[in-house]
Amino acid sequence: MAYRRMMLSFERMNHIHRGVWIPMFLTLLLIAAPASAEVRDIVFPTQTTTTFSDDFGDPRPGGRTHEGVDILGQKMMQLYAAVDGIISYLTIPEASWGYEISIEDTDHYRYNYLHVNNDTPGTDDGMGGVANAFAPGIAVGVHVTRGEFIGWMGDSGDAEAVTPHLHFEIRLPDDTAIDPYPSLIAARYVGTYSASEAKAASPTINFDKMILPPKGIVNCVSGARIKSKTSSSVYYCVADGSRYVFPNDKVYFSWYPDFTGITTLSADQLASIPLGKNVTYRPGVKMVKIVSMPQVYVVTQGGVLHWVTSTSIAASIFGSNWAKNVDDIPDTFFTDYTVGSPITASR
Repeated sequence: MAYRRMMLSFERMNHIHRGVWIPMFLTLLLIAAPASAEVRDIVFPTQTTTTFSDDFGDPRPGGRTHEGVDILGQKMMQLYAAVDGIISYLTIPEASWGYEISIEDTDHYRYNYLHVNNDTPGTDDGMGGVANAFAPGIAVGVHVTRGEFIGWMGDSGDAEAVTPHLHFEIRLPDDTAIDPYPSLIAARYVGTYSASEAKAASPTINFDKMILPPKGIVNCVSGARIKSKTSSSVYYCVADGSRYVFPNDKVYFSWYPDFTGITTLSADQLASIPLGKNVTYRPGVKMVKIVSMPQVYVVTQGGVLHWVTSTSIAASIFGSNWAKNVDDIPDTFFTDYTVGSPITASR
């Protein structure tokens, strides 16, 4: 494998003994890993048992696009400060979009929480007021710390007709909204990693990508594996009715043991199914590295890569032969992934 060849080339290049070159390799590993998308260092803003998908940019009425991610949950779930910062805005009284909390950090990024609860607990009366929206002591100008309780999830404003959820936004200092999905995924794994837990969190590709079914009829049965008669490419039908392609057999075998159970379609049938994104490695199965970079990563839900900061941590996760469990990802597929926080310990 390229990873083994790279390690051997370091040894030959420096003419050093096998027992001595490892510190040099660790030095290379300690180079900060680059990110393919902006990932803010945040605490997950509510309970991590909630459901969400990357719906940033989805169309909305009036020609608008969705400028956040909807985290689906239940009324009165606690909301937490994503970062250290100042409460810069509260909607008092309730606005058309419901109650909102906004936190500004030291970089002047803003983290917005919309549809905060407006009901008396146990009802849907819309009469809960600020006492059942914001945590005690939350006011404009108050400093909050990461993970601090700041309010409750609800369905206020234009969320009254849908399930309770938190609409969570991250905005640049110039007020431009950026996709918070990579930051939310990364926030689930901060500093530690368990291969078994990561694998269990992604039992299927639908779960891994957190894709919810659409309303209406689709041409692709969720969970099916399909291919055409004229191509060897294999696709996975995701819940939204599109087909995700397995970019190579290594990614495929991280999810399935063999090629049984694949349905063959005509070229016209396959073409009728919208093409989605690439499938990424199943979390907890393999470690990966990018061909042109020395960093080794583990994978978590949603195709988030976490740099493993030492060989000892790699060994604690995948055993003493961990290097045999590293697959190379071609540079052209790096954009299928995002980079989260480094792994500094196993669990």
